[in-house]
Amino acid sequence: MVTKDIILKSFEGRTTPLQRALLIDWLGDPAHIEQYHEWLEEWERANPQFLPDVTTAFRRSLQQPSFAEEPTFLPVSRLTWGRWLLIASIALALLLGGGYLLREPLLYVRHRTAFGELQTLTLPDGSRVTLNANTQLRLSRWTFGKDTREVWLRGEAEFSVRHLLSNQPFRVHTPDGLTVRVLGTEFVVYSRARGSKVALVKGSVQLQANRPGLTRPLTIKPGDVVTLSSQGQFLLQHRQQIPPLTAWKDHQFIFDNTPLSDIASQVTEQFGVIVDIPDTTLAQRRLGGTFRAQSAPELLDVVAQMLNARVNKTGRQRYQLSVNP
Repeated sequence: MVTKDIILKSFEGRTTPLQRALLIDWLGDPAHIEQYHEWLEEWERANPQFLPDVTTAFRRSLQQPSFAEEPTFLPVSRLTWGRWLLIASIALALLLGGGYLLREPLLYVRHRTAFGELQTLTLPDGSRVTLNANTQLRLSRWTFGKDTREVWLRGEAEFSVRHLLSNQPFRVHTPDGLTVRVLGTEFVVYSRARGSKVALVKGSVQLQANRPGLTRPLTIKPGDVVTLSSQGQFLLQHRQQIPPLTAWKDHQFIFDNTPLSDIASQVTEQFGVIVDIPDTTLAQRRLGGTFRAQSAPELLDVVAQMLNARVNKTGRQRYQLSVNP
């Protein structure tokens, strides 16, 4: 943690290499720059000084035993050599950081959908992907379809993967370490804060949790739905109904004895709003049916009517469901 004491020491060139590294990271946040300058001005007011002999100061900073005596220079900036070194280190860190940030858009293509938005893409290999709302897909700009067919998904998407004569596999990676490997097939991948899930429409899919020692590769069949637990274990369900898992493509929500708390989570994922349910009894009430909605208020109004509840907007992106009096 960077404290005021570390900052003041840096002005005097008395920080350790670890403290300097922490300071560079700390200054990477624009919110800290103003605080840094405030402490700098405070230190300079408390330490009014000129450095008439820069070489002597440099000799001391390097802790060299002796140097040939040099002529005295005219008064220069109050910056000590330690502070010059700090500024140089920060500049180098910003340069390297900028290079890394530029590396990402150069090497990868990103496709994003906003809350409530759907998007269908055709990838360079001819495969088709439909992205649900609040979803991000990343793939290599230069090598996809040539050296490899790998994509990284955060959100929810339906894949229709084209089989290639070279039998090159298609892989989908999720943030929690799940890898879906296929040759040519149709499947749905869900990967959000609540976990990851894969539903196979047709063909064959192999799943791998990239957590050594926890889960072996699993091959599933059409109609199988697999959930990756927080412990890295696969939970397999056979002969499941797939349409409810792809209803979002038609802006539909299919609930099958679904608790209201889970419905609220789906609304948050789909539309980016927060739904509060203070009444725990109401939160556990269940709902079934198919509902079409393209906005959070539209879906919440229908749900509230079905459960004899009321919905109130309590903030710019916040709603509350409560029991009717």
